[in-house]
Formats: sequence, C-alpha cells, structure tokens
Amino acid sequence: MRSSQFVLTCLFAVAVSSWIRADGLNPREEFFENQVRPLLIAKCQECHSASLQESDLRLDGQAFVLQGGISGPAAVARNIDDSLIIQAVTGQKGLDRMPPDEPLEPEEILILKKWVRIGLPWTAEDVPPASEAGHPIPLGDQVAIGKAAQSHWAFQPVAKTPPPTVAADMAEWVNNPIDAFIASRLSDNRLSPNPVAERRVLIRRMYFDLIGLPPTATQIDALEHDPRPDHVVLDELATTLLASDHHGERWARYWLDLARYADTRDWQAQAELRYPYAYTYRDYVIESLNADKPYDVFVRQQIAADSYTDDAASPDLAALGLLTVGPMFRNNQLEQVADKIDVVCRGLMGITVSCARCHDHKYDPIPIEDFYSLYGVFASTRMPDELPVIPGSKASPELLADFQAKLDARRRALDSYKQELKQEAEAALRQSLPKYLDGFVLMTVSGKSDIRGTISKLKVKDIAMTPLDNVLAKSLKDASLADHPVLGPWQQGLSLSDKEFVGKRETLISAWSSDKKLNPRIAAELTSNPPKSRVELVKTYAVVFDRVIQKWTRQAKANANAASLPDPADEAVRDVLLSRDGWLDLDVDAVLAASRLTGKGRKSLGDLEKAITEVEVTHPGAPPKAMTLVDLEKPITPYVMLRGEPNRRGDRVPRQFLRMIAGDQRKPFGDGSGRRELAEAIVDAGNPLTSRVAVNRIWSRYFGMGLAESLDDFGLRSEPPNHPELLDWLATEFVRNGWSMKWLHHTIVSSNTYRQGSAARDDGLLADPENRLLWRQNRRRLDFEAMRDSMLSVAGSLDPSIGGRSVKLSDVPFSNRRSVYAYVDRIELDPMLSTFDFASPTASAASRPETTIPQQALFAMNHPFVAQLCRHIATDVKASDFSADESALVESIYRRVFGRSPSPEEASTSVDFVRTANQQPDESVSTWQYGYGPMNPGDTGNPGDVDDNSVPFTPLPHWTGQVYQASEEFPDPEFKHVRLTAAGGHPGSTDQRCAIRRWSAPADGVVRISGVLKHTREGSDGVVAMIRSADVSTQHEVAQSTAKTDVKEIQVRRGDVIDFVVACGATSRSDSYSWIVTIVGLDGDLRKQTWKSSDDFQPPPPPLLEPLAQLAQALMLTNEFLYMD
Repeated sequence: MRSSQFVLTCLFAVAVSSWIRADGLNPREEFFENQVRPLLIAKCQECHSASLQESDLRLDGQAFVLQGGISGPAAVARNIDDSLIIQAVTGQKGLDRMPPDEPLEPEEILILKKWVRIGLPWTAEDVPPASEAGHPIPLGDQVAIGKAAQSHWAFQPVAKTPPPTVAADMAEWVNNPIDAFIASRLSDNRLSPNPVAERRVLIRRMYFDLIGLPPTATQIDALEHDPRPDHVVLDELATTLLASDHHGERWARYWLDLARYADTRDWQAQAELRYPYAYTYRDYVIESLNADKPYDVFVRQQIAADSYTDDAASPDLAALGLLTVGPMFRNNQLEQVADKIDVVCRGLMGITVSCARCHDHKYDPIPIEDFYSLYGVFASTRMPDELPVIPGSKASPELLADFQAKLDARRRALDSYKQELKQEAEAALRQSLPKYLDGFVLMTVSGKSDIRGTISKLKVKDIAMTPLDNVLAKSLKDASLADHPVLGPWQQGLSLSDKEFVGKRETLISAWSSDKKLNPRIAAELTSNPPKSRVELVKTYAVVFDRVIQKWTRQAKANANAASLPDPADEAVRDVLLSRDGWLDLDVDAVLAASRLTGKGRKSLGDLEKAITEVEVTHPGAPPKAMTLVDLEKPITPYVMLRGEPNRRGDRVPRQFLRMIAGDQRKPFGDGSGRRELAEAIVDAGNPLTSRVAVNRIWSRYFGMGLAESLDDFGLRSEPPNHPELLDWLATEFVRNGWSMKWLHHTIVSSNTYRQGSAARDDGLLADPENRLLWRQNRRRLDFEAMRDSMLSVAGSLDPSIGGRSVKLSDVPFSNRRSVYAYVDRIELDPMLSTFDFASPTASAASRPETTIPQQALFAMNHPFVAQLCRHIATDVKASDFSADESALVESIYRRVFGRSPSPEEASTSVDFVRTANQQPDESVSTWQYGYGPMNPGDTGNPGDVDDNSVPFTPLPHWTGQVYQASEEFPDPEFKHVRLTAAGGHPGSTDQRCAIRRWSAPADGVVRISGVLKHTREGSDGVVAMIRSADVSTQHEVAQSTAKTDVKEIQVRRGDVIDFVVACGATSRSDSYSWIVTIVGLDGDLRKQTWKSSDDFQPPPPPLLEPLAQLAQALMLTNEFLYMD
C-alpha cells in the first residue's frame, strides 16, 4: 500500500528549475506555465526528481509523466477518468487523498483536470541563453546574465541608421526607405524581389490589412481603372482607408488580444462574473486608433489615465481597462498583480518580468526585487466603489431616469441584505460572546483551528466569527491599548507567546492587582481567578464581557431610551464592546465577506449582485462607465516574497522601474502608487524596447512574421532581427513622427516590399525558404474576424455602426455587428470563437496560433449563420433584377463574393450548377421530431395501430432557442402550454393536444426503450403518458410521482415511428413533467446504436439552400475568399 501511495503522491513531485513563460508559447503551454507548473512547485518540490525516483517514477518532464511508475502512467492525455493524478487528488477509487498532509483546494484540482483534458501540455526543455562567446550562461546567475545583456541587441539604444544606398539595378524598385533596406539585404544574398502585384490584388490586400473588410466590385473597378500611376492610386487608397472608422475596428482587435480583453472575469462560485462596462475599454481603443492618438499617449493613458486628467468624467479614463478587464483569480491579489505586471511588461515592452516572481529571472537581467518593486505599484491601487460615468450615452432622459430608478432599487435590496447580516451577526455575539471568544482562542491565540474547523466545533456563525476574530487579532498589535483601563491586561498578556506569558505571569498579576486605573470589574475577576495562561486570560474577559452584556440587555428591555449603564465600571466595559466602533459594532463589509464562506451565503449575495449587474448589462438606459483604478491613500512599500510565498518575507523594496533599463541610479517612484512614473519610464526615449516592440508587432500583421521572430519576448533567448537596421530605422522614425501609428501603417503599405506579389520562385525557396529576407509577400489566411465580417459584408448584412455593448455571436437571431464587438466569455468562449484561432483571454497574446481543423471547414458548410447570409445574397441578387437569367445571376453573385466577374469557364460551370442543382426537399426524416396531436390514434380504435398517416402529428412550429412550442407567445392563445424541452415538457389543455416526442427508425432492427417519467408539481392531478408504435402501446400515469417506462423489445423497419405521448389529466394545471428516454439498438442495422432524448435534443434543421444560395456558399469556401494574396 505504501508503494502505491508513493506512486500517486509522486504526481506532485515535479522538480523544475524555473517558472518561465518562454517566447512563442501557445495558450495551452501558457496555461501550463502560469497555472500547472507553479502548483506542482508549491506542493511537491521535495518528492520525485532526477536525483530521487520513489516507486520508479520520475516526473521532471512530460515523457516521464506519460511513462509513469510501478502503478502505470501517471496521467493519460485528455482522459480524466483514467489518470491516476486525478484519482489521487480527489481520493477516488478507494485511494487516500493526496497530498496527505495538505489536500488540494477545489480550484487546484480544476487546474490539474484542465491540464489533463487539454492534453498534458509541457513546454520545451529549458535552454539557457548563451554569452557573446557562445558559452551557456548559468541559469539565474544575474551577474553573468547582466554582462551578456550589455551586448544583447534588444537592450541596445535604438540606432539612427540611414537607409543604405541601393545598387543601380534595384534603384527603380525602391519606393521608400523600407525598400532600400530590403533591397540591400537581397542584393547581399544574390536575390531579387518579386514584381509588384496586380493592382486588383493590392486593392484587396490593403482593404483587409487596413480595415478588415473586402472591397466591393464597384470599388475595385473604380480603382483598377483609374488611369493614374499605381503608386499614386494606392497611396491615396491607403490614406482613405486609414481615415475610415473601420480602421480602428480592425486594429483594435489585435490590441485587445494583447490586453487579454474579456467581458467576464474568470470563474468563481456564485459570483457575478460579468464586466458590464468592459466594452468602454474596447471602444476607447477603437476611438484612439481612429484618432491616431500618439502611441506614447495611448500607453500612458492605459496605465495612469487618472493622473493625466482632472476631469472626473473624462472618456480617457476608460483606457484603464487594460489593467481592470483581466481575470480576478478568485480575488487573489497576488495573482491579480502578477497579471497586471505581465500585461504591462510583456504586453508593452516584450519582457517577461513575471518570470522573476519566485526567484531571479533565469534568463534575463531581472532580479526578484524588480518584480516586487512593480508589485508595489499595482498593489497600491484598487477599483473605486463607484465607477465614473463617461460621455457617450445615447439614451433619452426618460430611459436614463428609469435605469437609475431600477439600479437604485436593486442596490437598496443589497444594502438591506448587508444590514440584515450585520444585525444577525451582532445579535449572535451579544447572545453567546463567550463561545465566540473560545473561537478566537482556537483561531488566533492557540492557532489550532481555521474558520471552518471553528464553526464545526463550536457551532458559531461565520458572519460573526470571522469579523470578530479580525477585530480581536488587530487589538493584539495595538500597543496603545497596554494602558487602557479595560483592555490593558488583554493587550499586555495576549501580545506575548504562551511561554512568555508563563514566565511573566507573577509580574503581570502583581501589576494588575496594584493598578489603580484598571477597571474594577476586570480587576476583580483577575484577582479572584488569576489566569494561568493566555487562554484563561481570554476566559476571564469572557466572564466580565458576558455579565455586562446581559446587564445591558435587561436594562434596554426595561428602558428603551437608556443610553448607558448606571455603574461607571460596567459602562466602561459596555462602551468597549457596544459603542459605535466598539468591538461588537462589526464592519458591514467584513460581515459580507465572511458570508461568502458557505455556498448558501455566496448564492444569496451572488443573486443580489447579479441583479444589479443585470440592470447595468441589459437596460438600454445604462450610461457608459469607465473601469478605472484609484491609488490607495498610503501606497505599499512591498516585501520580496521568497519563492513567491506571501508568508515568507524578504527585504522591503521601493516602488521603482526595472534596473536593466533605468540603470543603477534609478529613483524610487514617489507620486502615489507610481503608475504615472511607470508609464513615463515605458515610453521614455531612452527605453530601447517600447518602440521596437510596437513596430515589430505592427510589421508582423502585414507580413505574417515580425522583423524579430519573437513578438512578446525580447530577452536574451530571442533571436536577433532578420533586418536589424530596418527595425531600428522604423522605431526611430515612428518616434520622430510623433509616435503616429497611422504614419507607420502608411509607410509600410506604401513600400514595394509590401506590394510584392506572393508567388514563390525556385531561387528564393532555395536560398531563403522561410522568406526571412522578404523577397516576396506572404500569402495569408483571413483570421476569424476578417472572415466573418467579410461574409456579412458581401451579403450586404453588415451593421457599420461603431462602438457599443458586446454581442453574443452564436445567439439567435444572429448579430450582424462586426466581430470585434463579440462578447468574450473567459469561462465559456463563444462556439464561433473557440472553433477558430481566437486568442485566449487568460493572458496577453501578441499572436495567435494558426490551426486547420475540420470544424473550421464545417462552420462554412453547415453553420446556420452562414446559410442565412447565403440565402440573403441569393434573395438580394434576384430582387435587384427580376428578369435576370441564370448567367446574370451568376455574374452578380461572383461580383458580390469575389469582387469580380467570373471567367467564361467559371460562368459556364456555375450556370450549369444552378440549372441542374437538386431543388427537391430532403426526403430523409430527422430521427427526432417534436410536435403535438391526439392521445387516441384514430378511427381504428386500436392503440397499437400507429403509422405516420393513422395518427395526426403536427410539428410544433416555434423554436425559442431552448424550447419547441406553438408560437412565440407563451402560453399560446389557442394551444396553451403545450411545449417540449430537452428534459420533458408540458401537454396541452385537452387530450387532442398532447405533447408528442417522435422517434423515427433510421434503419431496420430491434430496439429497447428505457426511461423515467417524473411529475413533481403540487396542485396538479398529474399527466398520462403513452409509448406507442405499430406493435406496442404502454400507458403510465404519474402525479407527484415517478414511473419507469421501459420496453424490452420493439421490432422496427426503416421509417417506423415510436411516439412518446403525454396528455393532461382532468386539468392541465401544473402539468410540467420530465421524461428522458434512451433507445438502444439490439439487433439488425441498429445494433449498438444509442439515442437519448435529452442529448439528441437540438434546433430544427435549417431548410435546404436554393441553388443560388448554394453557389454563394461554395464561393465562400474557396481559397480566393478565405486567403489574401
């Protein structure tokens, strides 16, 4: 048994050399680095490593986890049930729960389950950086790393490099300085650039790159036939597109990936998860990019907008969303601050400061002290209690007033709940104070129990115990109480250790006995029963406190107007306990926080908070608010947390910038939290990282790769840029041109480097297969946003409005807003977003992974959103010219989708398709159908005589998104409450309008039916249910009861139906029921097949597309539509 436990325990014994976030990690690897690796470090550092393998198991690499030990593999990728690691931490299958000394918290178990579920990602082996001489640098050796950093390319001042002189044979190709740098390198490598692409290709390329939308055929025709030279037409087009409001929408999405934007926080039980005003940050980004806000101002505002304006309603305050729209980590401040440090340092400067959280950075010149210097900056901030309203509301005064009235009502309900909790907690203390002081002894004086153990042992209320314990624990640190007439002995005795108290007891007792200032009630009890320990001292006070409270209770009953006790000694004790700000006058927020301990408390509070957010999220009159931060009145001077553990304090460090950039003469921040000084340091002209990182990322969007390969780590392990002089020239000119992002965009798209064709050449592929020298343009696939927006655009369905609340893309009816306005849910990403390579909102992302999976192709082929747009194209094309023949209609669809006319061959093929496409309805029948009909099968009088024609069955025509019912109105005026859901339904008001769930046999065979019919509603006479087919009929009646509805065997042929019919009893009141049935194939072509009514429940299938719509869909599936040349 011991060896088996060792095998399971070793799952937590991963010995790792560092906690890193390497450059180029995909989201799964980032999850491992951010969540899994720290958990393994914290729980199991001492167990299994390269030097010690208990039970033959080593777990310092993914291969060792999969290999396992004597009990088999430690984990099975994507299989939680068969992974020993999960069985161990949850104590399943008879195993003792692991680790035995300190079982994991539920959220930690969830992290491991997710790790297994996503395939056990593990980052590549840690490779130390090399010195200039090529020798490996010892990991974490800050002296050696510092020396290497002195020559590292990214840490050098940005060089003012003039464009090189270009050879005569390349001079004509050069259109701007970018081309000079590229041409020079190509010449050095005996390569030439590709010719400039056709004007039509460049028009489409520029539209997608600059505004993320396709040009119309009319726009392409006008530009293509403009007689002016290409560079004139295209430069003018660049200016026009950069002036479009859609430019900000396109480029904001890239920034939102960096900002790990989401409309929700991460998961927390019973908590309100929505950020109702996150959208104001997104809109700020869009507006800033459209206004060409200088990048340095853009950065400053996102870190410290509040310190750059005195306007409490400034729209720029929304910029602080960069810091506030991130995950909340279950209100763990350490994790929240680490997240802010990462999004600021990696997101803006390309350096992984978060890797220095537990120890000095393993690879870069970032000591642990620098991490905690920045920790102090962000830990010295908080979100305000009330977010500021900012301009932008379009609601009428009446709507605004209605919103405020509803919001105030919800807030009053929450305030009332808070006061009720406070009163309940204080009443419990007054009634049983000695018991709560026993709890204080357990939790703080002896430290033998936590809050849960104390509640279980003493049966005290959490809402009273935790706030009181906090108050009393604070009193022990208040040295001013040592001379207090009531509390002097309390503070003097309890501030000592047990050993110190015993050693000083006689002296203390003597001093208390002779203290003339000591309260007589306290003195008398100490004299009559001298305490022998700190615990007895608390009990002494408990006796006095309880007596005084009881006296006050009796007096208050006798005289409701009494303000004090008659005896001055009693009154002094009462004042300590019950006066305003006395020990038993609990802080309402402390009581509220304590109520979250139990699930019931979390739910009650969560429901009230959700009600408030619901008004803010859904009311059309809700004004926009900025998700801001404010500085604490007293900024924090942080301690270094050794190994990242809050209870292991090192030295204090000042709030200040990174030594690697600011140098040894840096000055501590002195302006509040230091956010403004941090922002200034980031955009300072002497910072070599900020401009380089910004330029490199923008360049990568135009070429599919950066000039420097890494987009989010410019540390020592990053490879030098392929064109270092060009990178520095762009960075220098970017700053010189006022940090103008539009200048940078225009400069890039005006270059012939950008305008090259994408065709591959043998000489280029041989000399530079990865196209690092940029001898051609790279063909690029449209990202999800550009693809979806293009579909909306060519269908003529795109909503061009700018800004506003987020929309859920998969909700029906489908939104026609641009994809940048998608509602991003951290917990459950929208299915459209998760199907494609959308950036994970859990951490800053400078790039997205590119995958090709079947679900992406199926989206365009099967998704009702795409089908809807294709129908719209077909309808619109026909409506524009009723007399058009097939050739004209095909021409119109090509121009809609591709922006061009079809070639003769394409036209001929497409016309033939439209003429010959099968327009007959699908003769196949869905396995499940949902409708209504009579209980009586018909004129035959034989309940078993059932087929499609003998029993009337009418499909329920309205689908709500979750329910089939008779109409949009519920209950329906004629058919009343008849409806069907995944789990059951409700019958109509007569036995002629029963709810019928119909199963149609897809093949010949034998099936078995099992199920449970359940009715629970009071005040109802129940329901009558029937299973009927051509050969079988069974009947069941339930009223506040359940019944098994099993049928052992039914012979069916393809097309035969089995109806699951439910009728009302004598009345139809409260007749909701649940009835989940499972049909299992036993023989024939149905053998081993299973259908479950709840799992198979789904929306009605969309009607078949007509031929013209099918043609539109086929064109949307082509590379011409989905890729950019």
